[in-house]
This record gives sequence, C-alpha cells and structure tokens, in this order.
Amino acid sequence: MSRRFMEGPKKTTLSNYLLLTLKSFYEDIVYSGLGREPSITRQKQTIRFNQFILLILLANFVCVISYFIYGLYISALINLSAAYVFIMAYQLNLRKHYQAARLLSVLTLNMYLAVMNYMEGLKAAEYFYYWPYFLVITFIVSFKRSVLELGFAYLVTILSLWFCYTWCPQENHYQVHITGMFTKLHDSNLVISMVLTSFFSYAILRINRNNEAAILKEKQFVDTIYNTSLDGVFILDSDALIITDCNSRAVELLEIGNKNDIVGASMESLFTREHIKLFKNIRQNPDGDNKGWQGELSITSKKDNTVFAYVNIVPFVDDTNHFWKISILDLSEIKMTKFELMKAKQKAEVASLAKTRFLSNMSHELRTPLNGIIGTSNLLLQEDYLPEQKSHLDVLKLSSEHMMVLINEILDFNKIESGKVELESVPVNIRSLMRKVEAQFSMQVQEKGLSFLIDVDEKLEAEYLTDETRLNQVLSNLLSNAIKFTHKGFITLGARKISSNSKRSTVQFMVKDTGIGIPIHKQQEIFESFTQADTDTTRKYGGTGLGLAITKKLVSLFAGELMLDSREGLGSTFYFSVELEVNENARPYINDEKVKKLPSFGKIKVLMAEDNAVNMSVARRLLNKWGIEVHEAVNGREAVEKFRKGVYELVLIDLEMPEMDGVTALSEIRKVDQDIPAIAFTAAVYEDMRADLIGKGFMEVVPKPFRPEELHNKISLLVKKTA
Repeated sequence: MSRRFMEGPKKTTLSNYLLLTLKSFYEDIVYSGLGREPSITRQKQTIRFNQFILLILLANFVCVISYFIYGLYISALINLSAAYVFIMAYQLNLRKHYQAARLLSVLTLNMYLAVMNYMEGLKAAEYFYYWPYFLVITFIVSFKRSVLELGFAYLVTILSLWFCYTWCPQENHYQVHITGMFTKLHDSNLVISMVLTSFFSYAILRINRNNEAAILKEKQFVDTIYNTSLDGVFILDSDALIITDCNSRAVELLEIGNKNDIVGASMESLFTREHIKLFKNIRQNPDGDNKGWQGELSITSKKDNTVFAYVNIVPFVDDTNHFWKISILDLSEIKMTKFELMKAKQKAEVASLAKTRFLSNMSHELRTPLNGIIGTSNLLLQEDYLPEQKSHLDVLKLSSEHMMVLINEILDFNKIESGKVELESVPVNIRSLMRKVEAQFSMQVQEKGLSFLIDVDEKLEAEYLTDETRLNQVLSNLLSNAIKFTHKGFITLGARKISSNSKRSTVQFMVKDTGIGIPIHKQQEIFESFTQADTDTTRKYGGTGLGLAITKKLVSLFAGELMLDSREGLGSTFYFSVELEVNENARPYINDEKVKKLPSFGKIKVLMAEDNAVNMSVARRLLNKWGIEVHEAVNGREAVEKFRKGVYELVLIDLEMPEMDGVTALSEIRKVDQDIPAIAFTAAVYEDMRADLIGKGFMEVVPKPFRPEELHNKISLLVKKTA
C-alpha cells in the first residue's frame, strides 16, 4: 500500500507532464504567426488554417504507420511527400502569403487524393476523404471574402473527381498482394474520413455557435448603448419620411408614452413642416461622404411641452434603403439657466449703475460740505482763538480730514472695481519718487517717535515709464498702515532692482514695520474688502478695511502681486515686484560741478562700442573733459575692425549690440591683444554678474546709467595698471 502511495504521484505527474507537453505543442503550432496579424478576422483565419494543417499532418502520420504495417511503401511515400508540401503551405501562411498557402493546400490535397485513388484502386475507397475535404474548403476559405478562390477550389475538386471516376481502376495490384487488403483499406479509410468529417463538422458548428453568440452579444451591447444614451435617437426612412425606430431616451424626452406609438408614424408627428423642409436638403453623396445637419431646434412633445434641443442628423444607407439618424440633446435646462443668468446680469448691471450714480452723487454731496468744514477749521486755527478752544479746533480738523480719507477710499475702491482705472505711462525717477514719499510721511513717523529708514538701491538712477500717482498711492497706503499699527521701533521704505536689461527692469518695493503684526490665519483675509484682522483692531484703530484691498488691486494693475510676511507681535513686511519700461529718451543726470573736479588722464586713446546715440554722446562728453581721445563704434563688428587698425589704451564695450554682442567682440579683440584693459557697459542685472563678466575677459563692469565718479575711478585704476 505504501508503494502505491509513493508511485501514485509519479504517474500523475508524468501524465500531467505529457498533457502539458501536448498542449504546448498544439498551441505553438495553432497560434503561431498571430502577433503579426492586424485584425481579429485575420487571426481567426490563421488559427483555422493552422488547425487544418495540424489535422492533415496527424492523419498523414496515422496513414503512414498503417501503410508501413501493410507494406504499402509507395502509398507511405506519397503521404510523406504530401506532408512535406503541407508544411511548405504552413510556412507560407506564417509569412503572410495567405492565399498562396490555401491554394497550395487545395491543389496538394486534390492531387494526393487522385494519385492515392489511382495507386490503390477505387475499392480501397480513398475517395472517402472527399467528404471531409468539402468541409475543409468552407472551413479555411471565406465564401464572402474569397469567391474566386472558393470557385477555383471547387473546379480543381471536380476535375480531381472526374479523373478518379474516369481513369482509376477498381483494383490496382502494384503494391497490394495481401488477401483482403482492399477490404481493410476500405474500412480504415472509411473510419479516418468519418473521424475527419466529424471533427470538421464539429468545428464548423462551434464556429457558427460562437459567431451567433458574438452577434447576440454585440447586439446586446449596441442596444445597451442605444437605450442608455443621453441623446434621444430616432431612425427615419428618409424616402418615405417614416419613423422606423427610437431609443428609450427619445420616448422619455418627447413624452410619447410607448415606443410602439411612434414607430411607423409619419415624420410630421414629430417635426414641423419647416423642420422637414430643412431636413430634405440632407442627402448622402454617391462617394459615401455623409453631409448631415446640426443646430438648435424647438420641438413640441406629445403633451404640448416645448423642448429646446440640439439636433444632429446623419444620413446612412442600409442595403439600398436611405435613413436618417436624428440625435436630440435636451437643452431646456441650459436655456432656462442661461435665461436666469441674463436676468441676473441685467439686475446686476442696473444695481451697478444705481450704485455708481449714488456714489457719484454722494461724492459731490459729502465732499462739498467737508471741504467747507476743513477749510473753516484751518482758517480758525490761523486766527486768534481762546486757548481752551485749541483742542476743540484740532478735533474738528482731524475728524473732518479722517472723514475725507474714508470717503476717498470708498470712491477709489468703487472706481477700481468698475474697471475705470487706467495706468498712465510717464517718465518717473524711482529715487526721486522715494524721496517724495519719504518727505510726505517723515513728519508722521517722527510724531509717533519711530525711526524712518530709507533703503533705495543705488542702481535705480534710470527713468522709467510708469504711473507715478498710482505707485505713490500704493506706497502711501502701505506706509499709512505701517504707521497706524506701529507704536515703537522703526519703519523701512525700500526699493531694489531685481533684474534688468536695456529695455526693462524689475523693481521690488518694500514697506517693513515693527508693529503689532498679523496672525497667520488672518493674512489672506486682510486683503478682502471691508476686512481687518479682528474686531478689536477695528474698534481700536478704526478705518474701513479697504486700504489693503485697494492697494492689492492697484498692484495687480501693474501686473504685480502684493505679498505679506508677518508674525504676530513682531511686525509685518509688505512687498511687491513690478516690471518697468526704461525711458530710452531720458537724459542721464550729470553733476557738472563734481565732474569738473575729477582729474584729467592726459592724452590716452579709448575705443568705445555703444549702439545708443544718447549714451554715446553723454559718455563722449565726459571722456573728452578728462582728456581722453574717444574712437566710436556702433556695434561689436565695427569695434573689432577698428581695434585691428589702431592702438588703444582701453576699450569700453556695451554688452547688447546688433550684429555682434560685446562678449563676442571682446573675445575677437583678445586674439589681437590679450592684455588690453576692457570695461563692460551694461544695463543688465543678474546673480554673480561681475564674476561672470570678468570670467569672460572683462576687467571691470560699469552699470547703466553710470555715475561719472565710478567710471573715472575704474578707468584710472586700469590705466595705472597698464602704465
């Protein structure tokens, strides 16, 4: 018992191994060449042909064994030759020569049957194999796709049968010498042919069953999509103008009640005559180009409800009948929503107009008496008054001025909200602007006992085209806020050039304080209209809560974004960056008194490359006052040519020039003289700029707009080194 228990798994494992081997062999043969097939139909044809070849080879193998047993060596040789040709057909099929493979198989099979019938005689009944052969033809040749091929196969088969019937003897004793051999051959051929016929019949039935299942599944899939579509779909006979079908959504959309109530009905029961007249222009072109129609229509349902719909009509042909597929997408809710939005928009416009008129009237009505109150309080303060009246007059003046600020904020906010603010573009000197803002708030800062720090980049000497008034307003709002919420410490007003080129500069403005700060969870809310950090702040400091909202919107007009960095109790920093256009027509400011005090260099020759005529004129005037002989070049290429022809003690080169830039020009000049001192003129500003330009061959860098003292100092330094 233990021995059986031990040997059992071995037998099971061996049988499984044999089954897996046979299965792997079958799959390798039948599914070979599928990876190259583009379509499922072609893959199925390849599998069928491979199955046919495999079955034929197995039948040949069985026949060869039986022929060798009976000593029918010629028949065995014929079978082996036929098997070799079938293998060739299999290889043709793998190489995508599908038609050639099938034709070769048909010819080989017919020739094999004709020769075997002749060699063995009709009594051996080799003609029984024509039964499965006719099934094979329908198995491997598609009637619809290959009519000519199928006709050729039948013709060859008829000729083969005619040959067998006419020329083959009843008995042929070339190789048959055993008594009763014809009976044995008859029986074996009958059995094999019946097996082959049964197999191919089963295969054809199974294929038909699978096809029917696939058709039913596809129909179910199409019906599911058809009836679950969000569009109502009608199928109409375009010749008879009769509705032939519709989906569930169409029945629901047009409140039909039952599909049978509309199928077979006239098109006029669904569409108006105007619609039908429009649709009649739709026809399918002979070349198959379907030109449909699409657009919005209003359709009346069976319950007289109007359906606003987007209709899409596509013509198609089924056999010889012409149809229209009419898809109807319900737009009723969208139309109603659009109508409500239009009404809301009209109401908003009316309300906005009323608000604008109200604010305009209030501006006049409030500012007029306020101006009178402010003016009167100023006059009273300038006249003689009793000492005890001083505090009352100050309260009157401060209260009226505060009221004016509040009114201006509200009016400014309304103007920005309505999009009526447009930025001007006038020449502005940033350093001068910062000095004006400093003068405007220095007294208020001092009155609160605070330090007022001004941090303005020395490189901001250029003039820019921008709106000075609005930029001043932004900085003023931020400084007013900083002064309002700071009780000790300092307030810093800063401006710094972040980046620059010859056309534009990016400037960052900053207002920093050591005031009460803003909690992190409130830092986004303070930029909203009529909002402050909390109610205590509102009660203690007052205000409308519009200052930062107005400031943020003004900064956005400059294509910038107002940013905040704050900690509660430690102060706040408001900053923003704007890109400003350089005023190319501006004349750089030069202090002639300081220039006169700068010493002369004597007679030295300098080559200057500069494409801007104004910059060239200013630099030439300065250099001439210092006793320098200037040779001019308007681009890098001209500078290189002049340097090759002359002798110079120094070269001044602008970096951005046409035809050849300054860096390339200097590299060409260095090929002539490696030690010539070179100074770079540039309006650009970027990280590690000086180190980068010195690495490219320059000895010094002078930023534009330049200060004469700085240029003189650097020329003096380089000339002394080379002297």
